[in-house]
Amino acid sequence: MWNGDGTVEFNGFRVLYSEVEYVRRIFERHPETAMNLRPKNQLVKNAYMNTLLDLIDIVCLAPQELTEEELRDAENTLMDLVGVGFELDWLKRKLEELCVKKTKMEARGARMRELDRMIVEQRQVLLALEVERKNEENEAVSDSARLGFEDVV
Repeated sequence: MWNGDGTVEFNGFRVLYSEVEYVRRIFERHPETAMNLRPKNQLVKNAYMNTLLDLIDIVCLAPQELTEEELRDAENTLMDLVGVGFELDWLKRKLEELCVKKTKMEARGARMRELDRMIVEQRQVLLALEVERKNEENEAVSDSARLGFEDVV
């Protein structure tokens, strides 16, 4: 039902017309989402739905786009929504997956930095060996040179 303020009534929530498709998909894929929602006040319900949509936007971000603090805030927001009656096991799983990816990404980054450091060290060793080899080669050439008459007399 279209309201004159740019919102649409959908499953007991007033949502912006631009968000109707997102809300429709949520209820289509997860019909249990708001079945046990305790708040009955329309403004409160709308605020919670907006919070849910914001949380989904956060979960859609790439792990490197989020800080640890933002992930903790997202987890707290999820718990708040569950606390008022939303059934969000599906979103909790996605948030947990995002946290795991973030942890793996950070560990992988640390390992790559360590490997880069080891490569630099090995290059320095290799350069030192190349210099040593060149010196040995120069000495070998010098030692194998034939003496001239003037060198002997």
